[in-house]
Amino acid sequence: MKILLIFILCLISDGGASKEVTGYSGGGVLIKCKYDAEFTQNTKYFCKGSWPGCDDQIKTEAKNMWINSGRFSLFDDTKSAEFWVMIRELTVQDTGTYQCGVDKSWIDIYTPVELKVNEGGLVSRGVTAYAGGGIRIKCRYEDEYKDKPKSFCKIGTRQLCFNRIQTKLNSKWSHDGRFSIHDNRGSGFFSVFIRELITEDTGTYACTVAVSDEIETYTVVKLNVREDLSCEKSISETVHVGGDLKFSCKYPVSLRNDPKFLCKRLQTAACFYKASVNESRKDVNMGKFSLYDDRSKQIFSVSIRHVTEQDSGEYWCGAEAAWKSDHGYKVYFTQISLTVTDPPLPVSTSVPTKYSLSSLPTSSSLLSTPTSSERGFPASTVFTVSVSLLVLLIGLIFLIVTLHKRRKMQSRETVTQTSRETNEDYENDPNSKKQFLSLVMQRKMERFEHLVLTTSLLISL
Repeated sequence: MKILLIFILCLISDGGASKEVTGYSGGGVLIKCKYDAEFTQNTKYFCKGSWPGCDDQIKTEAKNMWINSGRFSLFDDTKSAEFWVMIRELTVQDTGTYQCGVDKSWIDIYTPVELKVNEGGLVSRGVTAYAGGGIRIKCRYEDEYKDKPKSFCKIGTRQLCFNRIQTKLNSKWSHDGRFSIHDNRGSGFFSVFIRELITEDTGTYACTVAVSDEIETYTVVKLNVREDLSCEKSISETVHVGGDLKFSCKYPVSLRNDPKFLCKRLQTAACFYKASVNESRKDVNMGKFSLYDDRSKQIFSVSIRHVTEQDSGEYWCGAEAAWKSDHGYKVYFTQISLTVTDPPLPVSTSVPTKYSLSSLPTSSSLLSTPTSSERGFPASTVFTVSVSLLVLLIGLIFLIVTLHKRRKMQSRETVTQTSRETNEDYENDPNSKKQFLSLVMQRKMERFEHLVLTTSLLISL
């Protein structure tokens, strides 16, 4: 009898070292079981317990497709010579020893798996968001996994996890289309942000931690994307520098009792808070921002004072759904595109001049010299021209005076000669003397009038 027992034990082949897996109630685990390439066509199974009393949980001959059996699924990847086992909706009663088995004639190949399921807050939960908006989901994990790679994916009908996005080791945001992921190691969770939601995004997702190359543990998130036509999905606002801005965001009734917030999104997926309000019909002021939530009307109002160019950008009105808990998330329901422009130039309010007869220019005003402001010339040019004209005027006056003196001397000589010639006639004829004196006075008056006229013309120029 002892010889037979030893013989049977020797027929059981060890497939490798025992694997240790830790899961959480409500979540799931994904286990990879490797085998030699020569056994790709053999039947694969996953059972609970130790030989010979190992109870099959799932067993299949199917290749390269998911096979389901209750909460267990198995996928035999013949190209990689490995099969995957997924266990969903874990409970504490699932704790125990399991076997990855390859069925052979007389000799089975197996690898032991030790599964431990902890009771905790990392349970499957549902989240609700709205088409056209966004959602930020919190995925909590244990501290022992803080340095492990994290990922987020959608679970298909055949349990295949697709559209997977993974975290980066440098703690930066990682992007893939509308999906972004970031690991906040200091807080023990990683965040997933989904933008421009559509109803087709509804489904079951997995927050996954790669414990090793062969084991992944995950929690399930069931996302429901609704359409709400009563809410504006986006708002565009333009305001001048130094001005004030007011706008309102109407939100769905399901978010009525949740705290509201305003955040500004930068180049990354992060949306940084500007202010938040937790009570209905209460003004909250934070710097230049003022918030007011009227829950009876489902309207969230925002005021921004003394806007600057740095305030331009993308803002979101949102609500927190138990964010501080392990299963919390944030819903972004209205996008605001704010553009800040330079202040407008002042517009002239002067009324066009109504001319009357009294306002028409007179002959004297037409002859007067225009001022520099009327001509529109620069002050330096006006000054230079004025000095030049003054010098020219002085020169002309000097020339006129010189010519006048010369003519006067010539007239005196003429008068002296004439007086000498006619002296005897004057003395003999009194009438001739009067005529002579009248002629002299007439010439003096003509010269004087000529001088006055010339001076006036020069001044008018």
